[in-house]
Amino acid sequence: MINTNDNLHGSSQAKSASLSSALTALINQQPELLSTPDRSFPLGLWQRLAEKNILTPRLSSLQHEACSYAAIADAARLMTQYSGLPGLAMSWLMQQLLIEIITRSDSLLIKEKYLPELLAGKTLCALSISEPKAGAHPKYLTTRADKTEAGYVLNGEKTYVTNGPNAGIFIILAISSVINERKQFTAFLVPADSKGLSIKPMQGFDALSPTTHCGLVLQNCEVPASCVLGEIGSAFDSISKPFRELEDILMLSPLAGAMQSLIDELRQLKEGVLTHEQLGQLLAISDSVAFIGLQAAAQLDKTDHDVSPASLIITGKLLTEKFINKVKELTTGLPLNERISSLINDIDVLVNIAKSANLAKQITLAEQYLDKE
Repeated sequence: MINTNDNLHGSSQAKSASLSSALTALINQQPELLSTPDRSFPLGLWQRLAEKNILTPRLSSLQHEACSYAAIADAARLMTQYSGLPGLAMSWLMQQLLIEIITRSDSLLIKEKYLPELLAGKTLCALSISEPKAGAHPKYLTTRADKTEAGYVLNGEKTYVTNGPNAGIFIILAISSVINERKQFTAFLVPADSKGLSIKPMQGFDALSPTTHCGLVLQNCEVPASCVLGEIGSAFDSISKPFRELEDILMLSPLAGAMQSLIDELRQLKEGVLTHEQLGQLLAISDSVAFIGLQAAAQLDKTDHDVSPASLIITGKLLTEKFINKVKELTTGLPLNERISSLINDIDVLVNIAKSANLAKQITLAEQYLDKE
């Protein structure tokens, strides 16, 4: 059982405790909701979260007032610590961010047609930006959206679409024009059953359960103009960049939860597997990342940042990398159960996601520092 008083202190402590208590109480009372023997996504859990008003607490919390990012981050930490599934918390966080993007649309049609099922937890939304051999770098993306009388026609291929196999709706970024040799990206809300859209299974990526990943193939996929999400030509700056930073910040807390879950599992694996010194080192890193994650999330709720978000993301990722490398060293040659193996793999994957972007953040910080001289 989770101790629901296990929350870090801060200005949002009351909301954090309330959300975390509701979330962990539900999981404690119905642990079967986490079970996915066929590796399918636990939509049953999603629907129960929706019924409890904690699927999208940024939009409607227990107090009918939007929860803070800090409260959500801390709840995601506890969700991961209890379940041992950082992929579950990642999906919970991502769905909130994507649904918020849709709610900001000026289109009443989009809100009325696609929001109800998402808010009820009956389906998922998936963001589709990355492409084969291009990643998510705008310079190399090639998927196009050509204007027609009725709307747009999408052509191209996407990859690493998180929760794509279980999504009912996709947010797809495509090039809608080129101005002064600069690609302009527009976001389109595309139903999974759209003609010209097909799912391409991904092989060799077995991590972050219960999330799944896939590619998308778009062949003359027609979408009406009413499915444009946001301002035409501005999607990379208004959707892709903010989403990536929010995800990087909020995922620090599930990383801390995954580390604590792994520590708990290692202690049960074999008596003496960790010396007091080793256990203390791992706990210190886990606690530090939990604190950094909560502080980084708290800054999202303020207009002025006390510390650069990039610094907090970099530090959190570097500490996590140190943690997982130490765990690998300590467990070499030991027979590991499935939960421990999965946690090690998931943490390793999360540390290495967007590693080049993390290195770019470090270079930018150095350049900003040197520019002041």
